[in-house]
Amino acid sequence: MLIRLKDMSKKRRNRKPSVFETLFWGAIFLVFILWFAYNRTTQIDKYLTSSSWPERRSETIKVEHCYVPHYPDLEIPARFTDGRDSRICRYTGHTLSYNRRWRLPNWVAYELLESELKSVVDRKDNFRPDKSPDLQPQAGVADYRHSGYDRGHMAPAGDMLWNADAMSETFYFTNICPQTPALNRGDWMQLENRVRDWAYRDSAILIVCGPLVSPRDGTIGPDRVVVPSAFYKVVLSPYQCDPQGIGFIFENDTREWHRPLTKYAVTIDSVEALTGIDFFPGLPDEIENLVESRYDAEYWDI
Repeated sequence: MLIRLKDMSKKRRNRKPSVFETLFWGAIFLVFILWFAYNRTTQIDKYLTSSSWPERRSETIKVEHCYVPHYPDLEIPARFTDGRDSRICRYTGHTLSYNRRWRLPNWVAYELLESELKSVVDRKDNFRPDKSPDLQPQAGVADYRHSGYDRGHMAPAGDMLWNADAMSETFYFTNICPQTPALNRGDWMQLENRVRDWAYRDSAILIVCGPLVSPRDGTIGPDRVVVPSAFYKVVLSPYQCDPQGIGFIFENDTREWHRPLTKYAVTIDSVEALTGIDFFPGLPDEIENLVESRYDAEYWDI
């Protein structure tokens, strides 16, 4: 009897399931999978629509696992409220506020992208006035002839080589200021080169620059173009996990300094106090207050 029971148990273990049994258990398994998927889909959808998920929008830049909103026209300063002469002019690669009284820009602003530094067009020096009626009077070539000053670019031609029109428009006198050769070909150019390095590193940076004019400043040429006593430049890297900003002040003198940029570095708040210009007003207040009140020399490698 014991031997017979063992044989029967062995036969049960060796018996193959019937087609009916296979279909039955397969149907049970399929129902379980569909039930699980339905419930998980509901949970995932609830999570994605929760307030804890980063804002999903078309204009979003992802940098090092951060989701940072894109701020349109962030480089454009706030409008003047002090009655200063200002004519806003948008060119292909930069925007500026032109001061007809000074024959100079109040500020020149642009965004510089890493991709724009990879395409190169031929540079053609063609200094000339912008003939737009509302931008008159303007400086001309004769104002700088034998003046001892360079025709200093605010938005440099070297940052606009991605487009022939953008490069050419940097030679309008609306973008030009009298700079000493020592400054224009020295530490000012050093900063222009570093700005390109930062654009390569951070993919996109914003730049605003211009002259610092005082009532004591003299003029050059028949059009009486004001010679600024100093120049400023502010730089913002807004699309990092920790946005960064920095400012610089350069005296427009004849000394060939060749100094490290840290000697010129200041906070953006300091530049705002000197110029009366509100930079980057489109930033959320908490970010603007932070990046404009301090700068990280190590981040900017100066």
